[in-house]
Amino acid sequence: MKKVLLSMSLMAMGLFFAACTNSAPKAADAAAEAATEVKEAAEEATVSIGDLKALVESATKDGANWTEAQWKDAFKTVMKAAKPLLVTMKDMQEKEKNASEEEKLKMATEMMDKLKEYKDVGEQFEAFSKAAEKSEIGKKLGDDKAFQKELEKDLGFEEGFFDEI
Repeated sequence: MKKVLLSMSLMAMGLFFAACTNSAPKAADAAAEAATEVKEAAEEATVSIGDLKALVESATKDGANWTEAQWKDAFKTVMKAAKPLLVTMKDMQEKEKNASEEEKLKMATEMMDKLKEYKDVGEQFEAFSKAAEKSEIGKKLGDDKAFQKELEKDLGFEEGFFDEI
């Protein structure tokens, strides 16, 4: 999970750098498509920010005493809340592969706007990652490839989704 968070941060910085160093954007259709995808992904999330904050607070306070089953449930909940953000990032990565320099600039701008939309989720995701790293069980699960595959399946991602972001 730490890898996913680091990848999210690095991608955002890379897109921001690309936006600062490339030419002006012209891909309005891509922006509209991306906005639709964000909306659809957000509709899939059923974890409220309030529920997410409560879970993260509990993990921070009591995570050291949690069982593996409790940590697994918590990871699943956090990842479900972060799913729209993860889907958006993955889609942007895929689009960037074949994009022109102008389109990459536009995409960087879009990504920065989207990151603002997901600010609360991103902050809670980061806080949860820190809490998990402080727990032996949480840290183990965060690095467990088999558990990541289980999460991918539970969240409806293709196998290897977390490997590529």
